[in-house]
Amino acid sequence: MAESPRQQFDQDIDNVRSLHEGLVRGAGGTPGGTWLFFTGLVLAAAGLWFFLGNVHVMTNAFGMVSGLFSRGAFGGGQAAVSTGIVFVPIFLGLVLLFYDARWKWGWALFYVGLAVIVIEILSRIQFHMDIRTSNLLLMLGMIAAGIGMMLRSFRDLSPAGPPPDAGGRNKA
Repeated sequence: MAESPRQQFDQDIDNVRSLHEGLVRGAGGTPGGTWLFFTGLVLAAAGLWFFLGNVHVMTNAFGMVSGLFSRGAFGGGQAAVSTGIVFVPIFLGLVLLFYDARWKWGWALFYVGLAVIVIEILSRIQFHMDIRTSNLLLMLGMIAAGIGMMLRSFRDLSPAGPPPDAGGRNKA
């Protein structure tokens, strides 16, 4: 017996629906985890926003390299006249590279100079937080709860069988 066009249409709709349900699932491929994931994402992002909003970034007068010249081996404790000394290796490396780019000493001086500049910049950064402990705990709690909710959304929450009894064995 031939199917009517309406029955064929309903069957096609059911096929598309089952294909769609197979393709579109929750977070991590688990059913129902999408809202939990996005709620956790919003909670963690808000906690991080409040936390980072209370951090003040300052710089020190001397970094690791320029401080060495002012406090230690070469300066004898006097203040450094200039921190421009950190640019000497990269300057010499660039001079050698423009003279002959095949020289390994030029590349070595360039990379050492680049590393010295990056270390000098990063060693000057200082973070300062002036916040009440209760606010800090609230922000860290928001971040932790959000991350926990996002990770929980990846778990498959569908029942896999009867719940275990008190001894940890399945009741079947």
